[in-house]
Amino acid sequence: MISRSVRMRWICCFGVLLAAITPRAVLAQVVPGDAAVQAQWFTGSLEAPSPALPKEGILAIEPYVIYTNNTGAYDDGMRHYPVSNDVSQVESVTVLKYGITDRLSVEALPTFSRSWNDETSFIGFGDLPVELEYRFNDENNRTGAPSVTAALGISLPIGQYQRLRTPLSGQGSGAYLLKEGLLFQSLFDTPDHHPMRFRVYGAVFEPLGDVSVEGISVYGTTFGTRGHVSPGLSEQAGIGGGYAIDQRWVLALDLVGNHAAGYDLHGSTATSSSFHAIGANSSSVSLAPAVEYNWSGNMGVIFGVEFSAAGRNTSSYVAPQVALSMAF
Repeated sequence: MISRSVRMRWICCFGVLLAAITPRAVLAQVVPGDAAVQAQWFTGSLEAPSPALPKEGILAIEPYVIYTNNTGAYDDGMRHYPVSNDVSQVESVTVLKYGITDRLSVEALPTFSRSWNDETSFIGFGDLPVELEYRFNDENNRTGAPSVTAALGISLPIGQYQRLRTPLSGQGSGAYLLKEGLLFQSLFDTPDHHPMRFRVYGAVFEPLGDVSVEGISVYGTTFGTRGHVSPGLSEQAGIGGGYAIDQRWVLALDLVGNHAAGYDLHGSTATSSSFHAIGANSSSVSLAPAVEYNWSGNMGVIFGVEFSAAGRNTSSYVAPQVALSMAF
């Protein structure tokens, strides 16, 4: 299980981020939701997860179409440099969420993508995250006080990760990943009645065991290689905000940080020579500005672009995307 030090680090992180976006005067005296806040329609933002659904029986569907173009990479010193055979990808990601009770929801996130470069292309499914979300308090129609949603889930390793034709065809990790996450959502009104919504979130992803590898894999192994790998712990934290121009139009922005510990690989080559490899730790920071238009409180569309702002031992990219949000 995740160590107490990791848990405490996330708790401290949430506290700092929440304090940074929540005015003390609002926290001191929570005001019931005003007319502008209750009447406002929101869809986004692009990257921040949403709280557990507010009512039993609600089905929410949000299909994304994402085009990602690699623009280079960051080295261990966070310096950016160009790379040859840059990879492009078109990905379909669908958020499926169902309200089991007024506080408990289940969510699945199937993905399907096509990746290509100047030499080859590949089509396939990615790993499948499934999670339960529980909302501890219902503050979605109140100004200032945050709703709190906890998530517990697992990522099912259905994407190809070994015995690949080329490294480009890898779409999964091969590992079962346990997710533990928290999400805070708060609404605020402004003096000129342009409501704002903020989401502060974080999650830890812990591999539940080692992964066997054979041949070309996403872990850098080559043809004829056999072995096993211990994937590293990964973490994510972010802030997503929306500013209402009017009831239908909203400006959104996300700031997302990711960190992943390197893998530990033991194996043998095609000539039976044993080897040991350790993957480098990686991190990234990205921004995602977007615009959303809402036909109602149950249907809207959001379109924008996510792009890397900084990184370490990872690729840089630009990813325009669009999503349709529907609730029934």
